[in-house]
Amino acid sequence: MAETRPHITVGHHDQYGVVAATSHDNHVAEHILRLVGFERLPGSTLYGLTDPQRDPVRRGAQAVQSLRAAQYRVNADVVYDLQPYTRLGTGRGLLERLEKPSTSTVTPSAQQRRSQAATAVSPARAGAPPTRPAAAVEYRPAPFAPQPVRSR
Repeated sequence: MAETRPHITVGHHDQYGVVAATSHDNHVAEHILRLVGFERLPGSTLYGLTDPQRDPVRRGAQAVQSLRAAQYRVNADVVYDLQPYTRLGTGRGLLERLEKPSTSTVTPSAQQRRSQAATAVSPARAGAPPTRPAAAVEYRPAPFAPQPVRSR
């Protein structure tokens, strides 16, 4: 599978502090960068964190988190990446764990007890009839509210 470029890259610049760059020409990404505290640097395609002297590491990490929460693919320096990822290499990671035999000592009887407990009905609900809502929900239109008068 071909690797896709990140939408936004966040890193450290010697002169400007925490900076971000978009890899796609996308005005929505630019707007999101402004929302998380970046502003476009004059004469550049980079965005610098506003007020770079005020706790730049924490604010940069929060910006990376917010960008990821907004579903952007973000590459960030390790300092700003609260959840760094590691790539699977040869002989490491998930593939190695899948190939190793399981060392769990769960006996068949314990497995059976767990499956029975997971599918059992609670004793409190065993004899209880199905519950129904006590009241019906009725929707009524909102009362008429006068509109504010605009004066010039």
